[in-house]
Amino acid sequence: MTKRIGNLLLEAGIVSNDQLKAAIGRQRRFGGRLATSCLAQGYCDERALARILSRQLGVPFVVLSRSAIPLSLLDNFPLDLARKLNALPVHRHDRELIVAMADPTNIAYLDEIRFTTGARVIEHGAMIGCLHDAIEDAYRLKERGDAVFCQGVDFDPSTQFGDEGHLEIVVGQSDDPAARPDSPVVSPEPEIDMSSDWVDRLTCTDQPADDPGKLNLLLVEDEHDLRKMLAEFFTKSGCDVWEAADGTEAVRMLQERLPQAIVLDAMLPGVHGFDICYRVKHSEGTRHIPVVMISAVYRGWRYADDVRRLYGADAFLEKPLRLDELKHVLDKCVSESGSVASPEELNKMANDALQEAAVAYRKGDLFGAAHHLKEAVEAAPFSPSLHHRLGLLYDRLDEPYRAIAEMERAVQLEPTYKQVLSLAQLYEKTGFTSKAFEAWERCLRLSEDPAEQERIHNHMDKLLP
Repeated sequence: MTKRIGNLLLEAGIVSNDQLKAAIGRQRRFGGRLATSCLAQGYCDERALARILSRQLGVPFVVLSRSAIPLSLLDNFPLDLARKLNALPVHRHDRELIVAMADPTNIAYLDEIRFTTGARVIEHGAMIGCLHDAIEDAYRLKERGDAVFCQGVDFDPSTQFGDEGHLEIVVGQSDDPAARPDSPVVSPEPEIDMSSDWVDRLTCTDQPADDPGKLNLLLVEDEHDLRKMLAEFFTKSGCDVWEAADGTEAVRMLQERLPQAIVLDAMLPGVHGFDICYRVKHSEGTRHIPVVMISAVYRGWRYADDVRRLYGADAFLEKPLRLDELKHVLDKCVSESGSVASPEELNKMANDALQEAAVAYRKGDLFGAAHHLKEAVEAAPFSPSLHHRLGLLYDRLDEPYRAIAEMERAVQLEPTYKQVLSLAQLYEKTGFTSKAFEAWERCLRLSEDPAEQERIHNHMDKLLP
């Protein structure tokens, strides 16, 4: 069970008993959170409190008073949304967006941020009082138009930083590595396999030959009756329909062979429909495939525009569907699509990029290896082994949050013991204690070795207070 914040503050020696009582009294009088009350009383600074809150929630915390945040991040993050969710974007790299949140465990808030930004959101915590001030200051500076960064009140002006700004991040684990629980799996740092024999299931020789006279359509819909009705309709319309009942099954099919078009529900169990759409439309090997998204939840022209702009969907239709309209829209998207690369061509593109990555890696050029490995992922976006290797490379390059994003993707595509184990160790290394605990739970279920299961179970007992 997670300890109360007051107990954690006392154990860490940050406040005394008398100070804690005074802070609780202020909290009862004025409301708010206990940590904010301690900060207001001047008993400790934001950094010390953020470390304790990180330990309690199991996620890294941003020390906003010591950070410099690019105001350009606010372009696609409205002030109303920031105030509503108590959230502020603080760093972006490619599609990965770090967001400081008062409640980083709120799944509904995270989903709303993902949809609004089209980014892979990496949630971090922030003290709510400091976050409120940072939100108001940042948007006020942006409206004035005479600043590029929002700098915290304690930010060191001598700090060197680039266009991406500067973040001070703390985690709740002990600063002393000897005080942390040992990993139950004792092994040397894994060697990154860069052989060209990466054996992905992008092509399968045992698949039946496609009928050249039919459109190969992947239909992804979790509502059984609707899926069967649509499958029957498209089959009678001359399509070869491949059915998937959830996002996980859809990804498995995309690993095996590529369709000529996709009709994709937005809200899916397993892998989210928006994530599938983004991966298809933003990867070199699959962006030519038309994607028509359908939804009963997201409605209105604004959502339709956002789905096309942020995720790359060729069209977006609301349920209940008119079959003739759906067929017309699909035909139009297919007629406007580009040339289709064959599976053999995609395999060659990925294989060539992987060989270049191997050469760079053996020369010690980790940046070059990561660059070429990203090219391989572009050609084979649904390859779990490529995402896993890229995650290992990012970890070697000391880019833990990009490493986590790739490891998460690998596990999403293929939740094997090896993949989940790497993710659990990476979460623990970066201070995501709660997420590490969840990943170790998955390892426990996936392990078939009783001795290993016992070691994992013992480790989990030590992981959370």
